[in-house]
Amino acid sequence: MADKVKVPFGIIEGEKLVEPFSSKPEKAARQFLSSPVESGIISTETEKLFPHKKYPEWINEFGIELAKLKIKSEEKPDESLIILARSYEEVTHFSKVLRNREGVLNGYDSFEPLTKNTEKLKEKIEKKISEKSKKIAPNTSALLGPVLTARLISKANGLEKLAKMPVSKIQILGAEKSLFRYLKEKEEGRESKSPKYGVIYLSPYIVNAKGNRGKIARLLASKIMVAARIDYFSKDDRSEKIKKEFLEEYKKLSG
Repeated sequence: MADKVKVPFGIIEGEKLVEPFSSKPEKAARQFLSSPVESGIISTETEKLFPHKKYPEWINEFGIELAKLKIKSEEKPDESLIILARSYEEVTHFSKVLRNREGVLNGYDSFEPLTKNTEKLKEKIEKKISEKSKKIAPNTSALLGPVLTARLISKANGLEKLAKMPVSKIQILGAEKSLFRYLKEKEEGRESKSPKYGVIYLSPYIVNAKGNRGKIARLLASKIMVAARIDYFSKDDRSEKIKKEFLEEYKKLSG
């Protein structure tokens, strides 16, 4: 008995098409990718078994859809989180712009539904970020909250890069413009202050601190480094222990 082989449009055994795939290239690509049968070579004889119309156009579209699926399957888990984090920042910015322009735009019929839809979209993105952050980086999320964790991973261009960063860089991540300005002014001999923190400033532990913000930022950055390394390298959930240790040291600095 001849062995079965898969081709873009179905499974062939001998000289017969025994299991045709969908006529839709997108669905056929999913069926092809999920089939455990080994791939076969398409010959002139094999093409004759094609059960649909316009073979060249169909096979071209199939190839595009298959490439998309392969890229998606090879995507790193944190890549979608980065996209969500950046989308969240954009939607948040747009929401603020709408509120600031309320006096001008309020007379338009579309203003109110646009504002409501923007807020709904923001909530949906935030919910998705929360799910992904807690799954991808549970330890870092315990320290910063899921949204700020996603933003930090986005600024670092990935969890791997964040996990390999020193404390000093984590502390000012997101404050690159301020850092470049400081270095430029210093080079020019002008007085300038080096940024103490970047995006982690948005943490309530820093925002609500009555003093020692610089030291608290340094402490938080050091714990983020530990948490991110555990999230990336060992993937253990030690969130309770990490947060407890942080809070004990935090109380000494903020008290």
